[in-house]
Amino acid sequence: MFPLLKYTEAEVAARLAKVSPDAVRGSLTKKRHDWFDLLNLISEAAQPFIPQMRQLAQAARRCYYGKTVSVYAPLYIGNTCVNSCRYCDFRSQHTGTVRRNLTLDEIRAEADAIRKTGVDSVLVVAGEDPKVNTVARLAEVGRLLKSIFSYLALEVAPQTEDGYGELLAAGYEGLTCFQETYDQNLYREMHPAGPKADYDWRLNTQLRAGRAGFRILGCAFLLGLGPWRREAASLAAHAFYLMRECYEAKVQFAFPRICRVDGGFTSLCEVDEGDLEQMMLAFRIVFPQCCMTVSTREPPAFRDRIVQTAADNMSAGSRVTPGGYAVLADNRKQHLAQFKLSDGRTPDEVYAAIRANGQEVVFKNWDNRI
Repeated sequence: MFPLLKYTEAEVAARLAKVSPDAVRGSLTKKRHDWFDLLNLISEAAQPFIPQMRQLAQAARRCYYGKTVSVYAPLYIGNTCVNSCRYCDFRSQHTGTVRRNLTLDEIRAEADAIRKTGVDSVLVVAGEDPKVNTVARLAEVGRLLKSIFSYLALEVAPQTEDGYGELLAAGYEGLTCFQETYDQNLYREMHPAGPKADYDWRLNTQLRAGRAGFRILGCAFLLGLGPWRREAASLAAHAFYLMRECYEAKVQFAFPRICRVDGGFTSLCEVDEGDLEQMMLAFRIVFPQCCMTVSTREPPAFRDRIVQTAADNMSAGSRVTPGGYAVLADNRKQHLAQFKLSDGRTPDEVYAAIRANGQEVVFKNWDNRI
């Protein structure tokens, strides 16, 4: 569990099991929600209330985000990694595939290809390779990309608070860091070696970035490692903590399910679409002001549906290999992807689906602070 949560795993599990239909109804009628409401809404007792949850979540979403859907693209700048995460296809022991780190010229080519699709926000992703992806290197990449895109976010190795200060100055404003699992014993089992084996260092990533001035703090766990309801309880506790400690920033949620490539890791705890929808609806109701992303790990029909009721942000035309947009051309299959895409639509097809649902595609929804 989230270490600052005063309840044990057993106590959380017991509380979830005792949730009654009346408790769910009570949470659905409240105007302001707390951590206990989140437990009620993710419980098994809440499953018959999914239609009401959809309505309430959609109302909350429209209150803060209207009928808009923001779009972004991940830009993978490298897939070399020194970690040994058992579930990840970037792990250092995964051999027989091509590893590469893009040059600045290649990154510019990738960026230009993304920008031509209309996307104006990118998430820079890289494997944890401290010899390559230093703060100085990431800052150099940020300065390059800031001349092309309005918004830059990072999904890279955790940095120090000073490091995040340098990256903020280089143009990055958002950060995503998956805790993977809040269960410390399971975390140690899944991360046997490498810098990522340090649970506490990773857990406090968003706190350091928030104190450095980052305005979007992305949090998530990897669905498929531990029981999702207990992990969701920890994620909510983590979010409430960050909202208190980094009140000038906004928390962003993602709910990535394990989506393996051929021969990859198999989920330890399966999470189906019904589970995923219940969780996302519950988080939208309890955290109406927070951002929420749905990625190309999910199939098109689910993505198109969930951005109407819960998520406000989605990727379009994603490539999860370094060079996948322009540099690799027809040789993409020879390079290592982090996971298998479930939504292979082009950006234009994604935009068309959003508009067909009566929503507006947003490429840029903010301006620099004066």
